[in-house]
Amino acid sequence: MDTVIPRTLAMLDIAAYNGLSSHQDEGARDMVKMISLVYRKKGLSDDEFYRYWRETHGPMVARLIPFARRYVQNHPEAFPGLTYDADGIVEMWFDSVEDVQRYLDWRASPEAYDLKEDEDRFQDYKKTRRFVVREHEFETTGRQWNPGANLPDGPG
Repeated sequence: MDTVIPRTLAMLDIAAYNGLSSHQDEGARDMVKMISLVYRKKGLSDDEFYRYWRETHGPMVARLIPFARRYVQNHPEAFPGLTYDADGIVEMWFDSVEDVQRYLDWRASPEAYDLKEDEDRFQDYKKTRRFVVREHEFETTGRQWNPGANLPDGPG
């Protein structure tokens, strides 16, 4: 039987951190997102991992990384019947694919030393998996509940 540990959602909006408006505008639809699967370093408890990631590493990322518009940590929630392959998911928004490449080039430079050194304190970076994606969002609000679907709980 798999044990699922309760998690919380942590979000650091880089624009808001820097005193800018974080409201999504029309141009945001063209943004590119990097999604990373994050894994806890062996020897750390779940509590140690999530607290450090949220309280220490997250603010450091918001302060140091160039080119990204937004940084979000997703800490999994315990949910009956679900298990997770990773310990968390990071989402980073960029204005363009070129900005993603600039960020990756920065990560390979000596300027990123402090960030990478910090990552080594709490995560198994070799296991990290990254995806560069574009969102395709579909509006779902206003859809009526379908009682004929035979789902157990009914509307809201």
